[in-house]
Amino acid sequence: MKNQKTLKKNFNNIAKKYFLCDFCSLRLTSKKPKRKNQKCFICKNIFEQSDNIITRILDAVSLYDFTTFELGIVLKPSVLDRDDHIKSQFQIKGVSSIKADINHQLSKVFSHKTNTKISHIDPDLIIQINMKDDSYEIYSKPTFIYGRYIKNIRTLTQKQRKCNNCSGKGCHACNFHGLKNFNSVEGRITEFLIRKFDCKQVKINWLGGEEKSSLVFGNGRPFFAKIINPKKRKRILRRRIKLNGIELIELRKILEPPKNPIYLKSKVSISIKTENAIRSNVLNNLAKLQMPLEIQMNERKVSIKKLYKIRAKKISSNFLKIELDMDSGVPIRKLIQNTTITPNFTNLLKTKCECIQFDFKKIDVVS
Repeated sequence: MKNQKTLKKNFNNIAKKYFLCDFCSLRLTSKKPKRKNQKCFICKNIFEQSDNIITRILDAVSLYDFTTFELGIVLKPSVLDRDDHIKSQFQIKGVSSIKADINHQLSKVFSHKTNTKISHIDPDLIIQINMKDDSYEIYSKPTFIYGRYIKNIRTLTQKQRKCNNCSGKGCHACNFHGLKNFNSVEGRITEFLIRKFDCKQVKINWLGGEEKSSLVFGNGRPFFAKIINPKKRKRILRRRIKLNGIELIELRKILEPPKNPIYLKSKVSISIKTENAIRSNVLNNLAKLQMPLEIQMNERKVSIKKLYKIRAKKISSNFLKIELDMDSGVPIRKLIQNTTITPNFTNLLKTKCECIQFDFKKIDVVS
């Protein structure tokens, strides 16, 4: 009863001095004003914009797949100041702010019209409404993909050069995908995922790499892709997809990439040319490679990698075919050509060795 009297008193006192719209008056006093067609002291009838804004947003989000959303609004500081002024002057406590209430009302309308749910934890869409200039922005939660690629031709680099104009950030010159073109493994994968998920940009996290002239066989090289601001997220991915020069296999959507480091073990086929003829008994020295390799990273840091198995075959007097099972992260050309790795092929075979090319026959993830 006391609360009802307080609300009535506040309503009467405010009405004598200020005009409030239905929205602000109900929020502060639980009553509607009798006078109409005046500008609200607090919001300047800002809520009259809401139907127009909601209509425009509904049209925009019709392009998106989503089941949850979060809505945020931006108001002019003067609106918030006038709301605080009224509450302070008339000692009104325990009511929500104008910002929170507009947000709540718009969210309810949007949820009803789209048959989706409000979520403040990891929503599919975030909609930011700026009521200062009657604009809005829509952000779609990233989608993450795991897959592997098989590389069938020797003319594709793994990574793609960034757009010269924006250095990969995305601009009108590159149609916002951030790449100079799609003439690489990264380009082929990016182009496919942009079409599939109707997004502007894709960021790929590589697990190891190979040279332009290297092939990747067997189970392929694993990778993770982040689909940025996708419009379509309910896409079905086939397990094997053939693109120009590469095949994508084991494609599937995941919640997010693992945070811990991922270790790989590779089977590599290497073609080596030697300066001098190799005697068969000298090949036995290569057995010494089946020990941890010390890779000089810089003056202070040495990385330790393991070789698990080595198989050597003489093709001719100065041409060898080598197969290695080893940890990922070993710079193969340096292993062959006597640089910062000990032991290495040039030292063990006691002649200058040249790595002609190398291919990956199998790449396994080590748990």
